[in-house]
Amino acid sequence: MIRYLRFIGLCLIVLIPFGCATAPDTVYVTEAQQVTTLALEPVNLDDINLKNDLNRKFPNQLPPELTQELMSDIQAQLANTKRFTRVLMNASDSETYIIEPRIEGLSYFESPMNMDPTRKLVTFKTLVRLDVKFMNTKGQIELVKSYSDNRKLDIKVPRKEVLSAAKIQDSFKRAVTIGFRAAADRLGTGFNPSYEMGTISRINGKIVYVQINTSKLRKVPKKQQAIEVVDDGNQVLASLGELQIEDGNLSGRYFEKAGMSIKEGMKVRARVNAMLLE
Repeated sequence: MIRYLRFIGLCLIVLIPFGCATAPDTVYVTEAQQVTTLALEPVNLDDINLKNDLNRKFPNQLPPELTQELMSDIQAQLANTKRFTRVLMNASDSETYIIEPRIEGLSYFESPMNMDPTRKLVTFKTLVRLDVKFMNTKGQIELVKSYSDNRKLDIKVPRKEVLSAAKIQDSFKRAVTIGFRAAADRLGTGFNPSYEMGTISRINGKIVYVQINTSKLRKVPKKQQAIEVVDDGNQVLASLGELQIEDGNLSGRYFEKAGMSIKEGMKVRARVNAMLLE
């Protein structure tokens, strides 16, 4: 019995180094640009162009009434990415992001199967995309980024079978649905906030003037903008409001945190979206 316990103890001693070796390394965030968050404000889905694609471009391949089913599926997939607080269907806002599903191409072709002369291979090809657009307070809309998916679906049928319209539609529907789900997943993964860094150039009373790249900041809805003065350890010292954004600089009223003070030369971080950086 004593010999057995000694053997167990020896095994445990031997295993301890291996357990330590497999522990994950601790990683510390040192720069504000590396900080990301998971959830953005609500995003809007718009189905107008998808309806047009189904009604005008592909009425023979897919039924127009499929619009609502596809939109609901895309809405659910975007919500599953957990990058948005809510995904709204055809909602309107004064300034927001809009996601528009589009179908670019639908085609199919047949080819023989050398290993099985009694059957043939039917290949369905689809090309879909999700356009992310930004609408400003004037109602002007600008394309920010597109996420596409090129999908191929193969089915095997008897060599002499003539595919019915229903079977063709069903195959296209499956391929398009999978394509939109894949595009939605990539969109959610890419739609992640990060930061643009700037510097305080001047302080006049309660107004702070900041030198910063504003090209990406302009495409962030005002309700999602977060401008903060930070120290070298990225601790927030003050926030900026009542913003005036121009090319290469911005100004705004600052609101200090209790016991904190700011001065010229300090760092300022502004939240932007990582997908704008690609």
